[in-house]
Amino acid sequence: MWFFKPTEIAKIAMKIEENGVAFYQTLAGKTEEPEAKALFEFMAGEEEQHYQNFQVLADKLEGYDIQTFENDYEDYMRDLANNSVFATDVDPVAMAEGVSSVPEAVDLALDFEKDSILFYLQFKKMVPEEEKFGIDEIIDEEHKHVHQLLTIKKLYTTTREEFYIPKGDLGDAEI
Repeated sequence: MWFFKPTEIAKIAMKIEENGVAFYQTLAGKTEEPEAKALFEFMAGEEEQHYQNFQVLADKLEGYDIQTFENDYEDYMRDLANNSVFATDVDPVAMAEGVSSVPEAVDLALDFEKDSILFYLQFKKMVPEEEKFGIDEIIDEEHKHVHQLLTIKKLYTTTREEFYIPKGDLGDAEI
């Protein structure tokens, strides 16, 4: 039995974006690197716009019921919401203050953007057909953010090894 309502998912998305605003504003205030500062300020503005878009969507989805999803899907959405980089119970300011370099900040931001894309792709399945385009626009913007972050990271890394820092047991990326 599905317990989430689409409006509740929109509110989770709003919290994710709110955390993103605080994260990027903190990074922008912390960095003295001009290109990174400009990007972080831009990203904070983008996340604020996404927050407003989800707020409008939440209002539109009030009272809207969705088809029944399997329990596994509900668990999956709950796990996505609770385990994203900017889950609803994290302190984005503390996360931003904890980074010591632009590449480290960018890596954390990349995780956030990727988590957001994954969450929004699943959320899109729950909204009426006429509202899907709004979620698609935000997903497209999040993809652009990933590209912008990777571009900035290239400016602040000097070697291929530094750019492709392995995470966990996944090993080095080969491109």
